[in-house]
Amino acid sequence: MATNELATAPMLNVSERALAEIGRMADSAEKFLRLWVTEGGCAGMTYEASIDETETPFDRCAFQSDSVRIVADRNSAQHVDGLHIDYSDDLISLGFRFSNPNASKACGCGASFSL
Repeated sequence: MATNELATAPMLNVSERALAEIGRMADSAEKFLRLWVTEGGCAGMTYEASIDETETPFDRCAFQSDSVRIVADRNSAQHVDGLHIDYSDDLISLGFRFSNPNASKACGCGASFSL
């Protein structure tokens, strides 16, 4: 990856719990978390994520640590700047939680947002 891609990448905040879970799910150095934004939900947009191992020319590195890489496509990258990713393993809402302080509106359950 070119240095200038990292310099212009959006800034994400990823909790230790989320880092551990992403690392567990992406069980090899070739795999990464793909993050994208889709239209939907009460507030207009939602975050989606999956483990992937194939990058495209349209992808941008949004976060990189020693063991975890998070990638977003060009269109979604603008919506992940400032995003906080956490992970919860409680019985009521198991999974990743996305919180964006730049969101101007969010639904009551926190599943969707608008900027």
